[in-house]
Amino acid sequence: MKQVITSLFLALFAVNAFATSDAHDRVYLVVQNIQSEEFFVERAPIIGCYGLARGPQLVQFTAEYKVTSNIGCGGPVMQDNINALTCANVVDSKESADFMSYSEVTLDISKCAAKNDPKFITMVRTAAKLNFPLKKGEVKLTLIK
Repeated sequence: MKQVITSLFLALFAVNAFATSDAHDRVYLVVQNIQSEEFFVERAPIIGCYGLARGPQLVQFTAEYKVTSNIGCGGPVMQDNINALTCANVVDSKESADFMSYSEVTLDISKCAAKNDPKFITMVRTAAKLNFPLKKGEVKLTLIK
């Protein structure tokens, strides 16, 4: 009987260790205005299945985010990527002590054309702060140029 209880306990623990949860959340993206070429931060919805808290935000931080464009302009309706950080790559990350966010993120922006633009850097830091909030302080963002 003791072995059965122990086996059940281990099985329950194993199921929880690999559990994922559905996410209908939001992400903050660095976007470049197509007319003024100014950088800004845009809030966008994300839906998916993830295992880590703030995992969706970390994945989407540098992934393409396509939106329907050219609506009402008389031309064909298209899908355009609005994420200005698709040129970047998350090199490393460290979860926060409470496992609810990330305390450190290392981002390689060496392939980004705007890597030396102070406004771009400010928007990257702003998006990181919004995507990975901490109870105390803010995420340590390391940028590799």
